[in-house]
Amino acid sequence: METGNHVKSDSFKKKAMKKSIITHKAIVYCMIILLIAFLPAYSANKPEKITICTFNIQNFGKTKLNDPQRVQVLAEIVRKYDIVAIQEISDATYSLPRAFQEIVNNNGQYHYEYVCSERTGKQADDKNSREQYAFFYNSLKIDLSGDPALYDDSQHDYFAREPYAARFKPKNRNFTFVLVTVHTDPDEAVAEIGSLDEVVKWARNKYSNEKEIIVMGDFNASCNYAKAAELDQLALRGENYFWVVPDSAKTNLSAKSDCAYDRLVLTLPAKSYYTGNWGVDRSFTAKDISDHWPVWAEFKVVK
Repeated sequence: METGNHVKSDSFKKKAMKKSIITHKAIVYCMIILLIAFLPAYSANKPEKITICTFNIQNFGKTKLNDPQRVQVLAEIVRKYDIVAIQEISDATYSLPRAFQEIVNNNGQYHYEYVCSERTGKQADDKNSREQYAFFYNSLKIDLSGDPALYDDSQHDYFAREPYAARFKPKNRNFTFVLVTVHTDPDEAVAEIGSLDEVVKWARNKYSNEKEIIVMGDFNASCNYAKAAELDQLALRGENYFWVVPDSAKTNLSAKSDCAYDRLVLTLPAKSYYTGNWGVDRSFTAKDISDHWPVWAEFKVVK
């Protein structure tokens, strides 16, 4: 009987040990599954690189917003990038950015926030240039840092459409940077591009001596509006800046001309974060989407 008890005891111990091993394995498997599930979220909340895009959505108003096919193309483009600067919003009611955000986020599948400017053309001679700018940004990776603002152009009236600035910060990183977006008057493109150097000085002062500044938008910096030789005379083309998009690029959809209208220009401190990767997003060919293609560049968030 004693031997039998030992046999039963050993058998019980083996079963208990086997059960314990199975339980531990199950715990390990669950931890691995949870790690896989949460790793993308962790990575998104501490990004290594970000993409910044500029996009002139030609005459972006209620007609385009309410066209399901066209607005879905626009939403898909925004979702590709961490920050998108949009020019040429035409909406006196200020309701379009909110409605577009809902489409971009697709019932909570994406997490984009936005900031939108006042209407431009604040000076008496610029009333025909009333547009808005917006920055759409992926809130899982990017935080807004500081109040956005239109450039105060009341003293000099440099611009038909005052540039719009905002400062951003990748989540859980110490890197901050200012984005300035502009849509120049094509008839005054060279003069307005030249005045962007003053806007950079203003932005640096407004945002606590911020040195990492990126100027982006529809500069109309090409073809009949601006010659390379004219641009080369400007401070913005000088040694303190780096132009990401070369003069040879084509950012317009026209089959009759190849024009580098849309640009990204970096201060030298901002350039130190630039990875060297940029591109023109030719994901559509229909001019009823826009007459401009989006242009993007990639930046690391740690040196």
